[in-house]
Amino acid sequence: MMLNNIPFVTLVSPGSVAFQIGTWPVRWYGIFVAFGFLVAYFLAERLIQKNNLSVLHFADLIFWILISSVAFARLYFVFLSWDYFKEHLNEIPKIWYGGQSIHGGIFGTILATLVYCRIKKISFYKYIDVIALVAPLGQSIGRWGNFFNNEAFGLPVKNSFIRLYIPQEFRPDRFIVSEYFHPVFLYESLINLAIFIFLFKKYSEWKKNSGKVFWFYLLSYSVIRFFLEFIRTDSLYVFGHFAGAQVISVIIFIVSVFFLMKR
Repeated sequence: MMLNNIPFVTLVSPGSVAFQIGTWPVRWYGIFVAFGFLVAYFLAERLIQKNNLSVLHFADLIFWILISSVAFARLYFVFLSWDYFKEHLNEIPKIWYGGQSIHGGIFGTILATLVYCRIKKISFYKYIDVIALVAPLGQSIGRWGNFFNNEAFGLPVKNSFIRLYIPQEFRPDRFIVSEYFHPVFLYESLINLAIFIFLFKKYSEWKKNSGKVFWFYLLSYSVIRFFLEFIRTDSLYVFGHFAGAQVISVIIFIVSVFFLMKR
């Protein structure tokens, strides 16, 4: 297709439901999140074995991380969207429709790892470094669930190399007449993939300084999320005027810089 002599690609979601088992719909969002988790898990397990860490500890840790990260990812989203959820309490558990905050998931992961490692008296940084290394790969894959849900898109575009078509029922009211938007989910997916490749190449060198991979991951993700939030249309705000993702990204960035310098 051509638009004003500029070639572009248009992405169009085929719908949120992949298939049905009886009357139960299986959604693409859940498939991609689960697939991203599994890919990240099996890669992390190989790194755990390669670095002579306990696979049994790691398997137990991942179980608690899965519960904690999903719970906190949803609770964080609900907290920032409380004006809606206080009138729709029955929708709070329905995570299969989307509405998971990556920052909440990160917090849940760190908390579960910290508590588990303290209880078992094992190195927090050695395990969290492996998890932080594979996390952006899982995020890169999982972001495609947003594509099928017609969410996590940006401002309207016309002349663009790549654009995302959003059906009218999913458009913000102020952009109801616009058809094509920035595919922010794709931007974040590709940048996360780049972060993963960089960390994967650096891991053998950086693992000698435990914690460096972990804090660099937090720093890099906070930077990309801060800037991408400027073009997103579905930002959740705190104090009326500040995007919650940007506020928490600034905090994470400052803390990460401090600990990277300290280490």
